[in-house]
Amino acid sequence: MAEVTEMEAILVQHNIAIPSRHILEDLADKFSESVERKGKIVVQFKQIWNWFQNRRYALRAKANKAPGKLNVSSMPRGVDITNQMRNVLPPSAGLKPTHMTGNLMTPTLSVPGVMRSGSDNSYLEFEAKSARDGAWYDVQNFLAHRNLETGDPEVQVRFAGFEVEEVEWINVKRHVRQRSLPCEASECVAVLAGDLVLCFQEGKDQALYFDAKVLDAQRRRHDVRGCRCRFLVRYNHDQSEEIVPLRKICRRPETDYRLQQLHSAANDLANSNQLKNPAPDLASTTPLPQSGASVPVVPPDQKDPSLTALSAPSAQPSSNAASVPGGSA
Repeated sequence: MAEVTEMEAILVQHNIAIPSRHILEDLADKFSESVERKGKIVVQFKQIWNWFQNRRYALRAKANKAPGKLNVSSMPRGVDITNQMRNVLPPSAGLKPTHMTGNLMTPTLSVPGVMRSGSDNSYLEFEAKSARDGAWYDVQNFLAHRNLETGDPEVQVRFAGFEVEEVEWINVKRHVRQRSLPCEASECVAVLAGDLVLCFQEGKDQALYFDAKVLDAQRRRHDVRGCRCRFLVRYNHDQSEEIVPLRKICRRPETDYRLQQLHSAANDLANSNQLKNPAPDLASTTPLPQSGASVPVVPPDQKDPSLTALSAPSAQPSSNAASVPGGSA
């Protein structure tokens, strides 16, 4: 689609960063004036912003992936991966709170539900739920914090791609969390029925990310286009249900342990198959020639009948003979 190609080019021009607001608004106005939409559908700024945001993080996630990827199609058909995942418990029943890092200009805050490996000191990214529309947006900056009379901490948030005038005070415990992760094609196995996911809901007036619960997953064989699975989700904010592809789903970071377990299981399976069917030792099966003499290689069905009359033929080296080194393959 020409519009997607145009946005891809703009994203590359801005070094995989979200363009300024006026560029996104100009794109929204331009797309609204297209022949297919003029007078019917108005493309909003938030829709354009969401596309750039999701595409940017999808590219970043792909670039930061470890070299080893899980090949779902190589798993045995008899193995029910989803059942295995249901039987795997997370590393800890309750996620330990950690401290926010990044562009927080005030003392660090403890955020329940955010966890990072102790050996991983990488920068944490967050998302927050806007009180204006109930959708989730990526956090660009934490500007300030305060404590309410109820004891609940709040932070003043500037959302990525929005102006300073659009900052909001957000309840830390309920509406701030570690950023959800766009799914690669091989990660569909980590999305199970009952999971909380962040799902892209497209409507006539807006297209935003909302919390949703996965009700069912229809597994399909992948092809050159990637994941063909479909997921039935129910959005939390309006209780509507929809069947969506994997590209519209962002999984929660707490599901990372499932992929780790699958990688471990795949490696164990490969090692087990290697032990059951070891590669043949050519050195042990190759007959050793006597005194290092060169042995003519002649197919059995092409032997000269006259040779059978010779009771003790001498193996003379020949320029056409194939040399077989002793004890090697």
